[in-house]
Amino acid sequence: MLFDKTTFPKAAPIKRMRVADAGEMTGGKKGIRFVCSRCGHDTGWIADHWTISENKRGLPCPCCNGIEAAHG
Repeated sequence: MLFDKTTFPKAAPIKRMRVADAGEMTGGKKGIRFVCSRCGHDTGWIADHWTISENKRGLPCPCCNGIEAAHG
């Protein structure tokens, strides 16, 4: 073994918000709402331009992860 794997630092796991609701917003655009089960952060209705797989994966919670924007 070339390197000892225990010496490398591990990244903290990303806390993700899950889909709370999805549907059609005013104007006929697809919309989606994410909510964090840890802190209760709610994105409100945002335009949905991601794939179904990305929606199921969830968005990183800006509150729990200490970031400003969850997903461009």
